[in-house]
Amino acid sequence: MRHFLFPACLLLAQPAQAHDASPARIPASVVAGSCPAPQWPATRMRIEDLDTVKIAFVIGPDGRVRHSRVEQSAGHRLWDDAAIKALSRCSFLPGRLAGKPVRDVIKMDHTWTLD
Repeated sequence: MRHFLFPACLLLAQPAQAHDASPARIPASVVAGSCPAPQWPATRMRIEDLDTVKIAFVIGPDGRVRHSRVEQSAGHRLWDDAAIKALSRCSFLPGRLAGKPVRDVIKMDHTWTLD
């Protein structure tokens, strides 16, 4: 009888087929055309003296901004704050993990121009 049990045990002990255990992740994104233009601060700073402001936004599962942080300043706090105020009013799609909305970080840049 052992002769027949041994091959049966080998069949049962074979490893399960490998599959990707990591669920699909979709990063948060901005809804195209949803961002208002930042308002110019009332300062006497020249546009040539400004750089691009880089901002990180934490987007909640509901698509709303939970927190923001300047990662690179435009060169003056008033200009950074004006960009954050406007870009925080964009419409965001939350990140998704395995089809469920999750908290995520999205990074955005704003360059001040005379357009």
